[in-house]
Amino acid sequence: MPVKIKKILYIPYLKEPTYDFLEGLLDIKKIGLEEIILFSESLPQGLKEKLSEQGINLKRDRGSGPLIPRILDSANKENASFIVVHLAKEKKKMLKGSIVRNLIKNTRLPLLLIHENGEEKGFSTKGLFDSVILAINWSDSTQRALLYVIGVKALVGLIDTVYVLSKKPTVKDIRKLRDRVEEIRKICLEEKIDTESHIYAGKTPEEILLAAKDYNATLIAMGYGSKGIFKEIFSGSACYRVAEESSVPVLIIP
Repeated sequence: MPVKIKKILYIPYLKEPTYDFLEGLLDIKKIGLEEIILFSESLPQGLKEKLSEQGINLKRDRGSGPLIPRILDSANKENASFIVVHLAKEKKKMLKGSIVRNLIKNTRLPLLLIHENGEEKGFSTKGLFDSVILAINWSDSTQRALLYVIGVKALVGLIDTVYVLSKKPTVKDIRKLRDRVEEIRKICLEEKIDTESHIYAGKTPEEILLAAKDYNATLIAMGYGSKGIFKEIFSGSACYRVAEESSVPVLIIP
């Protein structure tokens, strides 16, 4: 089923926001983007005019109080369909990690996390969904992530699905695994999405980050769930580490 993203809540947690990355989100207008709600003391006039030319309204929400409750309250109040948080590179790792983990655990909306590192400017021309790493296992959270990415296929250029083996498999295990990974690839191909599948071996977060580098990803997409046998894989330390350490944007689908 097609996904509609009508309202984006954008939080530039930066010392000197430039808003360059917002240009990389304008492609979302193809699937219904009408408004961006900006966490800011004031609205950059040039940005407001530029978005207006694209048929997108820009409004601000100052709010008050601790950051995480403000984000969640604003998302609920504005009926947002997508949250974007842009984190400054100079923030202390512990503080940034705490923000990332609390957002992942508490939001019920797709959450896009971007770390300021000098590379994000490229997405204003490449497009956020041009090259997507889709981290997979066989959990419900993977299914949700897969359905979401298929739902925004109008934006997607290429998907590279990545499954990470954490223990040495038997020959029989490898055969079954290849069949299951290929099933996901076929689902994407049937949706007319160019897709390749890959199997890595090692620690889950490290291998997902490596795959993003290997395939020049513009985005890593991961499902997140708080229950089930895959808790330690995609809803615990691995999910957090990828979100905290990635040099490319990470999309978490709850």
